Amino acid sequence: MKRSFNILVLGNGRIARAVSFYLGKSRLVKSVTLDSSGKNAAKFDLLLGAFPGDLGTIPLRLALKHRIDLIDISDVEPQVYLKNKRLIESRGITVIPCCGFGPGLINFILGRELADRKNIDTVQIKAGSLSPKPNYFPFLWCFEDLVLEHRIPSWQVINGKTCKFGPFARCQRESFFGIESESYFAQSGFENMMQGVRVKNFSFRVVRPRGFREFFYYLESEGFLTSANMLITKNIVEKDVRDNITLATISLTKKRKKIIWLMKSQSRRKERLNSMQKITAVTPAAMAQALMSGSIKEKGLLFMEELGKDARLFDYLLKANRIEGIIISRKGI
Repeated sequence: MKRSFNILVLGNGRIARAVSFYLGKSRLVKSVTLDSSGKNAAKFDLLLGAFPGDLGTIPLRLALKHRIDLIDISDVEPQVYLKNKRLIESRGITVIPCCGFGPGLINFILGRELADRKNIDTVQIKAGSLSPKPNYFPFLWCFEDLVLEHRIPSWQVINGKTCKFGPFARCQRESFFGIESESYFAQSGFENMMQGVRVKNFSFRVVRPRGFREFFYYLESEGFLTSANMLITKNIVEKDVRDNITLATISLTKKRKKIIWLMKSQSRRKERLNSMQKITAVTPAAMAQALMSGSIKEKGLLFMEELGKDARLFDYLLKANRIEGIIISRKGI
């Protein structure tokens, strides 16, 4: 008889609720509980962390304390997990960090490609959210983390050197699916991969609707993003939901050959889940299924780029996303 699991989702934001929705579809799941306190964590068989940056280390601490497997999509730097690698191993648990969209699904695909193909010269990742409605800026995930993303510097590998760039650096105009857009260098969550892969160029660009940079500067200059006004601004911008798209592209160049991956999720304005919720939540729910079913047997710290090297797991995860309506395609040029 197959074991059924009681899962605790740590968090109660939009992504946490979306993960709970997808977990509820599994026959291996007995119950899914959303709770930000973690007071009763010891009673559960599996933890799933979905906290914003300022609370992000709580799931790992609870997993270590109670010796419970953890799948984490909290906004935590990879170095935090690496510092606890030996402790995770000594506890005999499995911890899969950075298991959302970006980082997460993107790392998973990158890990597979870089394992199969040597001498890749350039890796460029672009990811973000758009809307077909002109002059509309979708805020689809943790508002506080999104604001922070556009305030801090980023590190990119340019011509073999790791370079530091300020927010909104090297803004360029482009178009996706006929939608006027702009992109710029940003912190990505892929910095750990940048250090471990020998490529000449490795960059991440966040994609936003055309005019977003000016809109963000306006909010900053008028004080709408101060700590006193952040919650008010958040409620206003999140209330107006329109049709939305979340996308990512991965371009890998080897001499004159190029491989391009596209990931795309879309939602109508009145759907239960927005496009970011979908594309972020399907992957951790699927990885939880793989862990519960025994498809992932390894213990210790398992990053998504390493798991992507497993051919069977790779095919499984892409299929799980496609079943839920996430478009994933690959083409060579």
